[in-house]
Amino acid sequence: MNALVAIVGRPNVGKSRLFNRMASKRKSIVLDLIGTTRDTIYDTVEWNRICFDIVDTGGLTEEKNNIHFRINKRVEAVVKEASVVILVCDYKTGVLPYDAEISKWLKKTGKPVFAAVNKIDKPYEPSAVADFYQLGFQDVFGISAEHGYGVDQVMDAVTDYLKEHAADLKGMQEDSSLRLKLVFAGKPNAGKSSMINYIIGNEIMLVDDQPGTTRDAVELKVELNKKPMILIDTAGLKKSRSSTAVETIASINAKTAVQRADIAVLVIDASQGVTGYDKKLVSMISEQGKGCIIALNKWDVIRREQRSVLLKQIAGMLNFVPYVPVVPTSALTGEGIKKLINVVINVAHAYEYRISTAELNKFFRAALDEHQPISSNGKLIKLYYLVQTAVRPPVFVIFTNNRVGIKENYSRFIVNRIRDVFGFKGVPVKVIFRGKG
Repeated sequence: MNALVAIVGRPNVGKSRLFNRMASKRKSIVLDLIGTTRDTIYDTVEWNRICFDIVDTGGLTEEKNNIHFRINKRVEAVVKEASVVILVCDYKTGVLPYDAEISKWLKKTGKPVFAAVNKIDKPYEPSAVADFYQLGFQDVFGISAEHGYGVDQVMDAVTDYLKEHAADLKGMQEDSSLRLKLVFAGKPNAGKSSMINYIIGNEIMLVDDQPGTTRDAVELKVELNKKPMILIDTAGLKKSRSSTAVETIASINAKTAVQRADIAVLVIDASQGVTGYDKKLVSMISEQGKGCIIALNKWDVIRREQRSVLLKQIAGMLNFVPYVPVVPTSALTGEGIKKLINVVINVAHAYEYRISTAELNKFFRAALDEHQPISSNGKLIKLYYLVQTAVRPPVFVIFTNNRVGIKENYSRFIVNRIRDVFGFKGVPVKVIFRGKG
């Protein structure tokens, strides 16, 4: 695993802007609203030839309500795992009493802390941050996350520390591109965050009874059955004319997360069944070439005598993607979660599976013996050979003398035969016909 750098601080001090500046992309939602970020957002950064992970966190507050208590507890869990902490303060408000409380807590953790005094919107004199040295940290930087001033100096300091302590930080150069990205998507309040929490055994995601609690696409590096993956939780995908700005951006981030992912677990509320919008989400996932599993969540509330009937109804509604497995689950009781993980691993294997040339040749000869395509004028179309040109997802190319004459039903025949012989459960299979020469 890469070294982890945690960005912490009060709400609205600019943590997400700093995260986005360091990641060189707009990944966290940034609005001028207190408490916009609730979840932990991860990304991987390379700076000065050092790869490390950064994590944006929800704002630490003194408020005593349940949701802020859980945000604070989650930030504490992240800091415990971090190698370095960046404490973001607000130059415009000056040092507030709660900044001192946060600093006191951070010093007790024993973690190295770099203080970044944000919202200095022009190059500054060192004296501008003098008041913030009272927090007790040796390294204090004046920055503007919005305009980029001073951010390079913070990143230089972080990487200098990581280099100096490289022997104590294992796996700093992990290639994250090798990890399959597994996104949990679905409508709001279907149970995506609860399901991830159950899988990883730690309440990292924010879970609340109010729909739409998750706002950002949240990433976690994990190993499922020894398979390295990145789990991505998303805000509920929904379409509403009355959506707020935060909800709209969250929905866009969720769709972007699906686009960046390799495999999607579509979480559906079993008590509501498959809706028209769920079908649209399945179509979107399939069209984007992603592996797909449907987790039929809240299975514990369905009476046993109704379960088989419900499964048949769902199979009928999803007959346009018969290759997608449906796994009844309950994130509350854990029912079906182990099976879901096994199905995810199998789909991940199929998503990356490359068939050997010898196997493909044997398969193709048998398929041609069973059924050869005929053009509209009644003549046989010559098919020369079949090759697999890609994985993630699998793509096959058949070379022919008459690409235009191939009918859609023959393409479906080849795809179905590939599935019959090689599996590819949960994975879209694409077959392309190409003229020879």
